[in-house]
Amino acid sequence: MFVLIGASLSGMLRPAHPVAQELVPAADPPEVRFLTFAPSTYTKRYDSVRAGLGIALQLGRLAEEHRLPVKIGFINGVPALRNEGEARALLRGAPVIVVGGSTWSQGSSAPLRRFFEMTGSESLWGVSASVWATSGGSHTGGEMVVLDSMRSLMGMGAQTFTLGQKLMVFTTDERTGVPAGEFTLLDCWYMEQFAKTLLLAAHAKGDPLKAKGLAQTLKLTHAYYFGLPKTNEELVPRHEEIRGWINTAADKKSAALAAIARRLGLAAEALRPALPGISE
Repeated sequence: MFVLIGASLSGMLRPAHPVAQELVPAADPPEVRFLTFAPSTYTKRYDSVRAGLGIALQLGRLAEEHRLPVKIGFINGVPALRNEGEARALLRGAPVIVVGGSTWSQGSSAPLRRFFEMTGSESLWGVSASVWATSGGSHTGGEMVVLDSMRSLMGMGAQTFTLGQKLMVFTTDERTGVPAGEFTLLDCWYMEQFAKTLLLAAHAKGDPLKAKGLAQTLKLTHAYYFGLPKTNEELVPRHEEIRGWINTAADKKSAALAAIARRLGLAAEALRPALPGISE
């Protein structure tokens, strides 16, 4: 068995936004399920998990701000690799699945690849799916992790998507002026844009007209590059808090995990399986 952790944020209990009311009953929010496969085979860090938490935090905030209720599931997929039935069960029941892992030898790390080897016969017809990855450098294979995983999801029948032309790869090494394993304010900006696509997929359910309306509501465009921020200063008010949480969550002695759990409406213990290094 696996444990699905997720909850609606408190703000989602307010009267629904007209768009949300039309799309999904408030009592039955769609689930966006995050499946993580870490640590990195190379660094032994949980950078991909912390990136996923950043995306989940952005998703929760957007859902609350726009009154588009969503259930967030955040699951460590590695324990399920001991049994094919458990691995396949991770893919059942959620209309939107987003998978995250790290890069190894210009491609997917072993746990992520093993997951798709075990679940290839599972049907994902009608499911929307996407992928994020972390990578040591800008061109060291992170894009292959995303594309390889998306092709596996497509092979199971899922409808895959990204942020327009952007693949969700976060570089966590090989940079000047940024400590190894840390995320930048621009990373957090991209996490929010990606979270918008997840929220849209959860509520549009493949309907182009609903998707167009939601994109306008969320101020989401596939041509994201026209809205790129010019300075870090303009990103601080909206993204500094989340950046601080996911960066300090790398320290098992920090209180960041508890803060993240509270923001997602969970008990901190519910997140510890996804970041086992923190609980040591």
